[in-house]
Amino acid sequence: MFRLRIPASLLPASFLLLLLVAPVAVVKAQQSEEAVHGDDIVISIIIDDLGNQLAAGERAVKLPGALTYAFLPHLPHSPRLAELANGQHKEVMLHLPMEADSGKLLGPGGLTQIMSEQQFKNEMRRSINAVPHVRGFNNHMGSLLTKNPQRMAWVMQMAMFRDDLYFVDSRTTSDSVALQEAEKRGIRGAKRDVFLDYEKDNEEIVRHQLKLLIERARKKGTALAIGHPYRDTLKVLEAWLPTLKKQGVRLVSVSDLISIRKARSNEVWQLSSSH
Repeated sequence: MFRLRIPASLLPASFLLLLLVAPVAVVKAQQSEEAVHGDDIVISIIIDDLGNQLAAGERAVKLPGALTYAFLPHLPHSPRLAELANGQHKEVMLHLPMEADSGKLLGPGGLTQIMSEQQFKNEMRRSINAVPHVRGFNNHMGSLLTKNPQRMAWVMQMAMFRDDLYFVDSRTTSDSVALQEAEKRGIRGAKRDVFLDYEKDNEEIVRHQLKLLIERARKKGTALAIGHPYRDTLKVLEAWLPTLKKQGVRLVSVSDLISIRKARSNEVWQLSSSH
């Protein structure tokens, strides 16, 4: 076989640099990504409601492992904390305020049923742009709005302008149609399995809910929890997260969890179709 050999002195410096750096980059990528096997027990944890309190937000972002952080739009500390999370290779989400049955005040960026389609979509666009490094979004409150197919269609239409966004239904109501509207438009998604702290600052509840999270993950293969930057929630997580390896559980970002679920679903489909 004829092979053309070019003296190194004739090669551009940029090409030589590429030859030197590329193998190193490949090795680093291989070292930084541990393979998730088909029988691994996998969980994700989202910390919601970030952006209003700097100290609590910084403490949350410092939690060990691949947690995912959801920031409310237009709050004073959301951009800074999102940058901090991204700098630590943590995944960033938009926590999008949506109208609740209770009529509770939504804060800036809130989406309501009385908005016109143009107002609604413009507000959502501003919220997406308000949080840097956003990979996905979930609903903040929304027990009223997520039941409305038309409004959820508007939400997902806006999400389609970014082809890399995923959606997590926080499931503040069992009547939510949000995930169905996302799936209709090819938007990757998941729903919350466990709330860690439905009662604020109660360590016993957080520990119990973490136990439920692991039980569900062992049964289903994966599970997704949502918690908040409450004092006792962070305290329990700081002690609990380092125990996951001993428990045989993998903590991954939400985007990875969605990908793992899809891959496993495809494997099951291929296996069933082969029979």
